Amino acid sequence: MEVARKDAFVLIRLEHREDILESIVQTIKEERSTMIVVSGLGMISDFELGYLDRGNYLKKSYDEPHELLALQGTISTEGEPRIHLHATVANKEHDAFGGHLMRGKAWMSNEIGLIRLERLISVRSLDPEKNVGILHIKK
Repeated sequence: MEVARKDAFVLIRLEHREDILESIVQTIKEERSTMIVVSGLGMISDFELGYLDRGNYLKKSYDEPHELLALQGTISTEGEPRIHLHATVANKEHDAFGGHLMRGKAWMSNEIGLIRLERLISVRSLDPEKNVGILHIKK
């Protein structure tokens, strides 16, 4: 993994087979009381996507490499980091689909950008009615 930092921006380049979520967690482990916006692309393998259905994720796993067309989401860093990422991928037939990224590994290389929104504090807390963690922004 290569990491470059400049002001509020962080660029991560992942090597082949590196864990995407774990790499992001390692990169932001010192971040506190801020919100981070995530964007990325590359290729992905050994991944799992989830579809939220009434508070429960319907998960589907894929072993073979897919194009990672878009990786986007947010990370709230008050307390333990809460990562909320969605991935859009495409297979060899050029069929695109996506969902909540539950796990995945870089295939060949990934480029992931992080933007720190400093002095903006965000917290994810469980909404019991929806049975899902909802982002709340503190001003």
